[in-house]
Amino acid sequence: MALFCKLVGHTYVFHTETPRIAWNNGKDQKQLHLTAEGEPRTWLECRRCGHRIEEPTPEQVKWAHCNVRHA
Repeated sequence: MALFCKLVGHTYVFHTETPRIAWNNGKDQKQLHLTAEGEPRTWLECRRCGHRIEEPTPEQVKWAHCNVRHA
């Protein structure tokens, strides 16, 4: 953990990763069908030391751009 994070607190940034989307033909080759691989993922990451919070709560996302001390 960086010295700044110890003294002031982490500076979190919200990240999201969307699933890979593909359009494929059906068996009749006339209609396109949407297929998505995986689930959307969200996390918070400190810009200075790289500390991560997987699956943040809405309260944590609300304060993501503030210097907030988390244990």
